Amino acid sequence: MSQQLRQLKSRIRSVEGTWKVTRAMEMVAMSKYKTIEGPLVMARAYFEKLASITYNILSAQEEPLSHPFLSSKNDANGPVGLFIISSDTGLCGAYSDHLLKASDRFILENKARGVKVFAFGRKAANHCKKRGIVPARVFPGIHGKLRSDFYLPVYEQLSQAFLKGEIKELYVAYTIFENAMKHHPVVQKLITIDIPPDVKSSGCIVESGPRGIGADIIPMFVTNRLRLMFFEAFTSEHSARMVAMKSAKDNAKELMGDLILLRNKIRQATITREVIEIISSAEALKG
Repeated sequence: MSQQLRQLKSRIRSVEGTWKVTRAMEMVAMSKYKTIEGPLVMARAYFEKLASITYNILSAQEEPLSHPFLSSKNDANGPVGLFIISSDTGLCGAYSDHLLKASDRFILENKARGVKVFAFGRKAANHCKKRGIVPARVFPGIHGKLRSDFYLPVYEQLSQAFLKGEIKELYVAYTIFENAMKHHPVVQKLITIDIPPDVKSSGCIVESGPRGIGADIIPMFVTNRLRLMFFEAFTSEHSARMVAMKSAKDNAKELMGDLILLRNKIRQATITREVIEIISSAEALKG
């Protein structure tokens, strides 16, 4: 019985240590989540206005604007690029698994065209290695350390791969954030730009002409869309890790309570048995 109690005490200490670690990790993830949630909201509002202006300018002229980033009939005749925005670390539930499964589906669907993978983060790089895929580029993750221009080097390399003709289209696999409990992976086109069919010209007049401002606003549109995708992915990752650590912390606390209850029951049984033995011995001496 004493050996069983020692084992229970050791297990309780182990579970208590797990509870402390998961609680600390939950607090860290919550802090990162709250830090990036605000920039995500602002980035969404900014890009929504920028997209509206861009589409209005592109549809405000009779002749189509000529720009490498605009959609053309030859887009579907060459290799397609897939940029995967993944995490560097785990402990975030099924976040990475769902994202990588969506990436695998896209690669399988476009196998005939040929897919060049661009991996951001350790999880995507390791996944490519397991699948026998050689990424065209591997970008190191930022480990949650956001800078104002962290996405620009990525944009430069991706856009150069497109402009050099290595790829005809570029898609991004990332996770869209809805709320702390809900987010879902998607694969969306970044380059080339397709004007939505429901966009109607607002009749705006551009002083320098649509062709003049188009050369500036189209790269701005792409860079800010990529920036928004990063914010969506990072916010989803931190919220997923926060929820996963909270679940692990609650499970550890529940298990610790069950173990303590079992320990107390064993102690009570031991004490009861010892009392019975003392009373039995006393009665035997009287007899």
